[in-house]
Amino acid sequence: MQRIGVLFVCLGNVCRSPSAQAVLEDRLERRGLAAYFRVDSCGTAAFNAGKPPDPRAITAAESRGYRIAHQRARQIDDADFERFRYIVAMDRSNLRTLQGWATTDFAGEIRLLMHFAAGAAEVEVADPYYGSAEAFDAALSAIEGGVDGLLDHLCARHPHDRHKP
Repeated sequence: MQRIGVLFVCLGNVCRSPSAQAVLEDRLERRGLAAYFRVDSCGTAAFNAGKPPDPRAITAAESRGYRIAHQRARQIDDADFERFRYIVAMDRSNLRTLQGWATTDFAGEIRLLMHFAAGAAEVEVADPYYGSAEAFDAALSAIEGGVDGLLDHLCARHPHDRHKP
């Protein structure tokens, strides 16, 4: 079985993208679809490589039942464009970086997460890194809305009955 790859990307891979990874993994598990997908996260920059998520992101995630403390930041690389069909950016700056980085043979999609959020007022998930604990909570709320819409999109594009494990 070919698992459908979804990669979430932000700048440093310590706040938004690890949170998005955890939310999608949770949603897939709850729907019994985890076996059909491969989910990961990374950053466009390498300065946090090997570090755990920001403690404020961990706290916000844990308050909603998500676990991200075990994740370690990494930078995107060319192989990610082979492994993942959906590469999902948190903001326009990282979207542009990904579009420029994509290999010439990349056949997947590079989109903004909030593109999938029904009725979203914002097109980006604001980076909470320099903000308060409330900024992390707000970012997580935006991520949940985006991930819910993304999962609906993925299920419509890839009905799981065609991908029996």
